[in-house]
Amino acid sequence: MTNLPLWLIPLFPLVATLLLGTIAVVSSGSKKGPAEGIVGGLAVIFPAMSFAVVAILAFGMPEAGIRETLCNWIDIPLFRADIGFLFDGLSRIMLLFVTGIGTLIAMYSIGYMHGDRGFARFFAYINLFLFSMIVLVLSDSLLLTFLGWEGVGLCSYLLIGFWNKDLANCKAANKAFIVNRVGDIGFLLGMLCLVTVGGSGILNYDALVAFVGMIVNGGHVDLVLPVLSLTCILFFIGCTGKSAQIPLLTWLPDAMAGPTPVSALIHAATMVTSGVYLVARLSSLFVICPDVLNVVLVVGALTAFWAAFAGLFQNDIKKVLAYSTISQLGYMFMAAGVSAFDASIFHVFTHAFFKASLFLGAGAVIHALGGEQDMRKMGGLIKKTPVTACVMIFAFFAIIGFPGFAGFWSKDLILEHIYTDCNWVFTGTWLADGAVPMNKIFYVVGLFTAVVTAVYMGRLIIMTFFGSYRGSKESEAHIHEAPAVMLIPMIVLTFGSVFGGYLWADSIGITFFRDSLASVLGAAEAFDPAVRLSPEIFLDEFVPRTGAHVNPVIFAALGTAAALLGMFIAWKGWGKARIPEIPKGASSAPEGYAAGWTFLWDYVHGFFVKCVFVAAWICDMVVDKILQAVQWTVGAIVTILGDGATVFQVRKVRLQVAFSILGVAALVLVVLLTGGIV
Repeated sequence: MTNLPLWLIPLFPLVATLLLGTIAVVSSGSKKGPAEGIVGGLAVIFPAMSFAVVAILAFGMPEAGIRETLCNWIDIPLFRADIGFLFDGLSRIMLLFVTGIGTLIAMYSIGYMHGDRGFARFFAYINLFLFSMIVLVLSDSLLLTFLGWEGVGLCSYLLIGFWNKDLANCKAANKAFIVNRVGDIGFLLGMLCLVTVGGSGILNYDALVAFVGMIVNGGHVDLVLPVLSLTCILFFIGCTGKSAQIPLLTWLPDAMAGPTPVSALIHAATMVTSGVYLVARLSSLFVICPDVLNVVLVVGALTAFWAAFAGLFQNDIKKVLAYSTISQLGYMFMAAGVSAFDASIFHVFTHAFFKASLFLGAGAVIHALGGEQDMRKMGGLIKKTPVTACVMIFAFFAIIGFPGFAGFWSKDLILEHIYTDCNWVFTGTWLADGAVPMNKIFYVVGLFTAVVTAVYMGRLIIMTFFGSYRGSKESEAHIHEAPAVMLIPMIVLTFGSVFGGYLWADSIGITFFRDSLASVLGAAEAFDPAVRLSPEIFLDEFVPRTGAHVNPVIFAALGTAAALLGMFIAWKGWGKARIPEIPKGASSAPEGYAAGWTFLWDYVHGFFVKCVFVAAWICDMVVDKILQAVQWTVGAIVTILGDGATVFQVRKVRLQVAFSILGVAALVLVVLLTGGIV
């Protein structure tokens, strides 16, 4: 076991942020700007040092993990909180790819942002982003996690709107910031519910696991289940904001307005994975609330299915990848919804590699085409940019789950768990059989989504790299491969896209990933109500897990068939068809059925936005005015009564004596009329 302190991990990106921020401020008035070599070196070296610390700690970590309390943070009556870190199997896996992939993206950014006036400022934001994500993952309590949670939200705002002279970028940044704040209200209220049940100490993760174990072993779950279910729902609302799930998903496609390395960082290594991480971290709480897990499963399935179809009708290469991220996150939440938290985190891990490869490859394409993002103006780039093409093609095989690639292992594992571990049975007297097992329905949804994934990703690869070039002759002459500083990170990530899945390959006897998470997520399995608790305390549709077993080869075969079918459809649809060139001055909006889908979604989304505006107008112009009128009326009545009472409050003694005599006389009269004092 190593003696390196945990606080070194977030320290290095924080120091880099301060240094680069100082350089950015000092050089802001200079025409020449800072030396890009020095700035780039600082931006890469410090995150790399964090990765080195994580790697050293990862190989020397005891099974129980490492805990470290730095200092007391809040100490007031009835509430105490410390600043502490927790390095266990879950945080180890997360931090390895957060710091590792974050370092590679920072290195790639040196070439992508070359010549930008905000070069130093950009890397200060990048390191602040990494610092916030490290705090989010490494913290030992929900309160400190929330600080990192808010930090990544702030950094997303700064980076999405980095080129802030463009109004569209500013609007996209505002949208991301506001939508995430809506979700964050759920996070805050969830912590409040927990504190009301178990006090401030329950916000610590170890204390929370102990609390859940106490109520489960004591048989008191039914007493606190309503509050805990509400708590889980509120936390999941926060997760839908950060991880772009229905209904808080509209910000992520617009977030493509920022520089492409930012998109890679948000989608692959930091922000959008934090919602999945939080559900896994709170797995011991979620498993005793099976109805909430059903909600997680439904939301994940709907999001995965919808986003996959939305990706079919995008022409912007980055927006296709944005919708693919939303869809893959839906898969992760589907796994969490059936208590397969380890499979969910495994897909987070593999997704980080192939999604980073895809985004950095897309950035290299955009860089080669001078900023062009419309796939209809691309084509034939495999001849001009062969390395970039190979990187994206390998990542394509990974995301569709082609055998042997990273996504093959994690996606099929999720589909297998959905089929075997989904314990939700839909009941109703109107049903022919009285009950419908939902595992088959959700498995079909997941498998069909895999087919659509292969279609839209195949469309992206074909339109970008195959066929003939559809751009202008002038732009074709300037197409070039990305510089080495961009290609090296892409090639390294490609190895992860190909071999990352072998960390959990049961068929060949490798269980490193599962064993690594067992000590953390094993507690959730121990609290699984399907195993430990009587189902009578839950709703009627919850039944104990049946433990259905199917040969894993069948799942692998069906997943492979889905990928091949999707590739075939993509090739038939776009491989041989001539994609028409866009006339000069024509709109880059999608045409035909693509326009219909976009039109439909825009208006559906617009309808809900207008409903919110109408509700806000009613609250402002009707409810608020009525309340103001009631307030004014009550105030006027009180004022009138008060003014009337002041008439009797006179300073003349004779008048006061007269009032007193009248009062006594009235009292005597009442006594006489009622027959005397009893």
